[in-house]
Amino acid sequence: MKLLHITVSPNRLNSASRAVAEYLLTQLRQRYPGLQVTTLDLAQDPLPHLDALMVGAFLTKPDARSAGQQQAVQLSDQLVDQLLAHDMLLIASPVWNLGLPSVLKAWFDHITRAGRTFAFTAQGDKVGLVPDRPVFVVMANGTPFIGQPTEQDDQFTPYIRTALRYIGVTNLKFIRVDGTHHPRTKACAVPEAMAATEFLINQFVNPQES
Repeated sequence: MKLLHITVSPNRLNSASRAVAEYLLTQLRQRYPGLQVTTLDLAQDPLPHLDALMVGAFLTKPDARSAGQQQAVQLSDQLVDQLLAHDMLLIASPVWNLGLPSVLKAWFDHITRAGRTFAFTAQGDKVGLVPDRPVFVVMANGTPFIGQPTEQDDQFTPYIRTALRYIGVTNLKFIRVDGTHHPRTKACAVPEAMAATEFLINQFVNPQES
C-alpha cells in the first residue's frame, strides 16, 4: 500500500489540519503495517501556477511539443505519475476565504490533464482515467461551518468532490476540523476531528479490499 500525503498549511508547528492528518496516518499505519507514505508539502515546496507556456504545452500533442514546451510540462507529468503510483490519497489543508489555498489549486491544475487523467468520448463527454482510490480530506476552518447558516458558503468541499470526480476518483471521506479560531469551538475542534478519524477509517472502502 502506498499513500500520497499532500499537506498545505504554512503553519508547520501548530496547524490543526497537519495534526489531525498525522493522527489519521498513525491509524492507517496500524491498519496497513506496510504502508508507504510519500509527503508532498506544498507549503515548503509550492508549485508554480500555470502560465501560457504550460497551458500551451498541455494542449499540444507530446510529439509536437517544442523543447520549451517539453521542459514546461515535465513537472506536471511528474505529479501525474506520482498520483497514479499511489493507492491512497490524503489531502490536509486549511480552508482559506471559503475555498482552497492557491498552492492546492495549483496541484489540481497540474494533475487535471486531458489524455492523462481525463479524456473525451466520441460524444464529447469527459471521462476520468484515474482508477478510483481511497481519499481522505482533512480540512480545517477557523469559523464553524457544521450546522451553521454559513455552511452553504463552503466552496472547498464541492470543489474537491468535483475535481476528483472529474478525473475518476469518487471514494472520498471528509474530516472537518471545525471552528479552530472560534471562542466556542476552538478547544474541541481538533479533539473532535481526531475522534472521528477511527470511525471513518473503519467505514472506508479500499478498492483493494473489496
